Amino acid sequence: MAAILRKGDAGRKGDAGRDAAAARARRYRQGLAPVLALLAAEAGSTPEGIAASLTRRGVRKPRGGRVWTPPDVRRLLSRLAAETGS
Repeated sequence: MAAILRKGDAGRKGDAGRDAAAARARRYRQGLAPVLALLAAEAGSTPEGIAASLTRRGVRKPRGGRVWTPPDVRRLLSRLAAETGS
């Protein structure tokens, strides 16, 4: 027999999907962190240099895009810093 969920019992509709997407994004950022550190060392630590290197190396963006922009890199670095507490 199916349980009847009442409002407030199990969170809002869609929470599980959002949580799963957030976890995938976090794993993606953490997996890319060593590559970013390497690129920052060789291409300079500017978002422009890192974006150009990521594009040149063919590193795909989280949603599959191929061209990195400086704002993409700034967002990525900002979120990584917030997650690591640096």
